[in-house]
Amino acid sequence: MKVNYDFYNGNDTYCDGDTEKDVISYLDEYGEENYAEIFKKDIRWPIFYHITPIRKNILNWYPLKEDSEVLEIGAGMGALTSILCDKAKYVTSVELSKQRASAIEIRCKNKKNLELIVGNFNDIKFNKKFDYITLIGVLEYAPLYTNTENPFNDFLVQIKSLLKEDGKLLIAIENQYGMKYFSGALEDHTGKLYDGITGYENKNGIRTFGKEELKQILEKSGFKYTKFYYPMPDYKLPNIIFSDEYEPDEDKLKEYTPYLSEESNFVKYDEKKAYLDIIKNKKFDFFANSFFIEASMQEIDTDIDLSKQKLIKIDESMKAFYDKHYKTEENNIQIEKQLLEENEKLKKELNAMANSKSWKITKPFRDFRSKNK
Repeated sequence: MKVNYDFYNGNDTYCDGDTEKDVISYLDEYGEENYAEIFKKDIRWPIFYHITPIRKNILNWYPLKEDSEVLEIGAGMGALTSILCDKAKYVTSVELSKQRASAIEIRCKNKKNLELIVGNFNDIKFNKKFDYITLIGVLEYAPLYTNTENPFNDFLVQIKSLLKEDGKLLIAIENQYGMKYFSGALEDHTGKLYDGITGYENKNGIRTFGKEELKQILEKSGFKYTKFYYPMPDYKLPNIIFSDEYEPDEDKLKEYTPYLSEESNFVKYDEKKAYLDIIKNKKFDFFANSFFIEASMQEIDTDIDLSKQKLIKIDESMKAFYDKHYKTEENNIQIEKQLLEENEKLKKELNAMANSKSWKITKPFRDFRSKNK
């Protein structure tokens, strides 16, 4: 692995604070392959998110061409960098934060086909074009780093200039109208309830889009052809991938485990159940929580049989995370029901004791007995 700091300006403007230091410490001590030991010690959302192998499911089903060169923009802490190195001939990863890049150095220290460039993508001069460019959870941040009137279009035009004629842009992004937002989850980037589905309070900030608007933005930026996939429950921790050809149904939905962030425990219903009638009405693509998109200047001919997708499954070490982070009204109703049953049982026991002849009746019990006869 080659590490390039030529474009680093000395400032880490985007980070998760001390939590990132914990992730780096765990990776250094245990290695990412020993994630089960890490999760025994720490199952917080940021720790799980940066370390779980479930993250790899957004790419491990996708077939890169042989001898391909990949540009990974916004590599984060390297959750996907190693799988790109395993699939491609050569990978160039760009990460703005030096602290996050240090996690990639730990994870990919044995990857000889990787160059890690630390710095702002907009400042970097590339001397070649790529077969694939990935924007996994990156496009929505374009307004932060592309200071123009049309940051999303201008960012995509810049990326298009780095693709070969038959190259593909691979995007993973949340759906502005995802089911989880209707069910009460806070918008992933603004932290505001219903912010996306009501059109965003700050229309010039970080944001996502619906399917049709994304298609329009991509086409305007020069990507004439697009193909949409639907990772469930979303692109961050997917456990099944759908497409317009491989559509979900009741049986296939059994394969996916929904989750919601820790802050969203006021969710009003089970989104998994809500999808069933939406699927019957052919509206799944509008309400899917996330998109994975192939975009190209040429017709897309990727051959994928999603019925044979082999994704990393949730194992016992990860179960504690899902038990904690998926809460619905149904769960709450069940808890309330249990509490009411326990309360009624206790009431009957107290009543029986108060009315027993073998008990010495004190004033409080006399009062209780007289009211419950």
